[in-house]
Amino acid sequence: MAEGHIVRAEGSGPFFFMASGRENGGRLDLFVIDVAYRLGPPLHTHTTQEDSFYVIDGVLTVQLSDDVVEVSPGEFVTAPPGVAHTFTNARPDQSVRVVNVMTPGIGFDSYIKQVNAPGGVGSEAVAKLNQEYGVEMVGPSLAGKLGLS
Repeated sequence: MAEGHIVRAEGSGPFFFMASGRENGGRLDLFVIDVAYRLGPPLHTHTTQEDSFYVIDGVLTVQLSDDVVEVSPGEFVTAPPGVAHTFTNARPDQSVRVVNVMTPGIGFDSYIKQVNAPGGVGSEAVAKLNQEYGVEMVGPSLAGKLGLS
């Protein structure tokens, strides 16, 4: 069994990776995220990965296509490949802890590490990484959409 590792990201995380597709024959990427208030990625899709979230603590607000739902502890939500999705912690008085499973595993820890490289990454480099990892940004963050401040 592989030991986990932490990947830090600007504006979110840290991400604690317990499994990476680079180390398990591409079966899955499995990690835990502590989602602070208003944090979360822009609305995006994955070409090949199913992106699933299991909430441990707090309430995660998730957008799947045009639907916005609240996911409570013990609940699970998934975005199949090609379905636009994002998430945030919409409650300033709580912390949210989520188990994120992505199948198949493509080594998403490497993507997060590269996109958040110290000193920043240029837009051309991000576009190349998005293409390489099958990620397409298609809209704003959920915090932005909801007008959280």
